[in-house]
Amino acid sequence: LIQYIILFTMASADRTLTHNQLTSLVLDKCNISFTDFSIALDNLINIGLLARYKPEENLHIYELTEKGKEANGFFYRSIPIYIREPILEYIAPFFREEIRKSSARAEIMPINEQEFMVQCGIYDNKTPLMELSFYAGTRKMAAQMVRHFKEKQDEIYQAVLYAMTPAEDGAEEEE
Repeated sequence: LIQYIILFTMASADRTLTHNQLTSLVLDKCNISFTDFSIALDNLINIGLLARYKPEENLHIYELTEKGKEANGFFYRSIPIYIREPILEYIAPFFREEIRKSSARAEIMPINEQEFMVQCGIYDNKTPLMELSFYAGTRKMAAQMVRHFKEKQDEIYQAVLYAMTPAEDGAEEEE
């Protein structure tokens, strides 16, 4: 059953998944031990239903093979609805939140040994929507700014957009 759940999760995600993503999607919604999950995952790879790639040293990416898609079509009804539904309900918000988190980047940049600045950006995929640099002074203040930017990215973006957008009263017109 665990192998069927993994196949179902991969098919429902309809994309390649990192090891962390697949682990979160399955273990957060199913009462499965990590050991049993790992054994089932290795079995699926060994029989060719999943492919595993290792593009970087500590990164494993999984993809459902054609054989895996066929197997899922045949076996997904073996998974009880009370297991399938929570996985399906979890997938879309899971990726939405993951995209939102990765869309904001902020890092501390040293100016000299005792002064720091913060570079912040909000991106849609790799396209920058907003990039800002701030003088922070101390490392402590820079760390607070980074944390605040990552937690409040939507509010900050809206405030900057509002500040940069002229009022719609007709007083200012572009030429």
